[in-house]
Amino acid sequence: MELELLTLFVMDTIVFFAIYLLVSVGLNIQMGYTGLPNFGIVASVAGGAYTVGWFVGRFAMMIYGIEGMDFINNNAYVVTQINAKLANDHLTAIMIFLLTMGLVIIVGMALGFITAYPAIRLSGDYLAMTLIAMAEAVRVIGIGFSPIAGGTLGVQVPDPFAWMGKMRYFGVIILILTISIITFLMVQLIINSPFGRLLRAVRDNEVTAESIGKNVVNVKIKAMILGSILASIAGALYSFYASATIPAAFTRYDWTFWAWLMMMVGGTGNNIGVLIGTLLVVLMRRLIAFYKFSLAAFLPFEPLWLELIGLGLVLILIMIFKPQGLLAEKPTRVRGVKSD
Repeated sequence: MELELLTLFVMDTIVFFAIYLLVSVGLNIQMGYTGLPNFGIVASVAGGAYTVGWFVGRFAMMIYGIEGMDFINNNAYVVTQINAKLANDHLTAIMIFLLTMGLVIIVGMALGFITAYPAIRLSGDYLAMTLIAMAEAVRVIGIGFSPIAGGTLGVQVPDPFAWMGKMRYFGVIILILTISIITFLMVQLIINSPFGRLLRAVRDNEVTAESIGKNVVNVKIKAMILGSILASIAGALYSFYASATIPAAFTRYDWTFWAWLMMMVGGTGNNIGVLIGTLLVVLMRRLIAFYKFSLAAFLPFEPLWLELIGLGLVLILIMIFKPQGLLAEKPTRVRGVKSD
């Protein structure tokens, strides 16, 4: 029993690390490298998840000719029927997954483009508040408009990995981790290119960047779009992992504030640091989730609040003792150009 719990803990930690790594790296592109304080990145995470909840089931119904039923109102029955077919049709299942991820990337681009407009006109507190409001609007729409993803109750999502059988759980975790690592390496290549140096130039001094002919507005739009795509992929993978999309689960607390803490712990403007910060924070959260009730006898408060207290405490300690994060920002390395 203890071995099973340990295995569950390790697998759960891996998948949450992989998913949150995408969100925190996307946020680091926007805030750490470009200086855009996106306190509404949860909007992109939710957008990716909503896309999975809205598209996968309906597309599978069309492919398999399931008619006469509404996907939302007959959700459990329809998903059961689809999963039974996907379990014996791996080619269609893989096609559905790839098409869905392609659509998720498009949705992420659209959300990034929309949120970029406040980013090119506002700065500082005004930008942060505007992006929070936009993210809240996305959450409210998802909860209040049930045809998207089932509203408050959410929807079950057909499982394009049902054909894996008993290996489904491990297979999905390996897939999510692989996607996360490959995406992280691709972002590293982008950051270590001249474009990465341009992002930092815009962050440090927009006037100087404009004076040498750089299109600051275009750079900000690209940064918002790139970060939004990563966050949308994370939301989609989370829905596939859970086999469900529940709009009420995409809160600022879970998908904005924790991502900010991961970035700040690791070090803004340093993706390696963000990776370390994400691992440490996810590990802390998983340990609390698994063992908080075992600590109930030793706590002067309800274990339910332990995670929130941990978030605040870690943030305070980082701001006091390590404001630059565990790994401070390093100069961007560009091939053929000597580092500063």
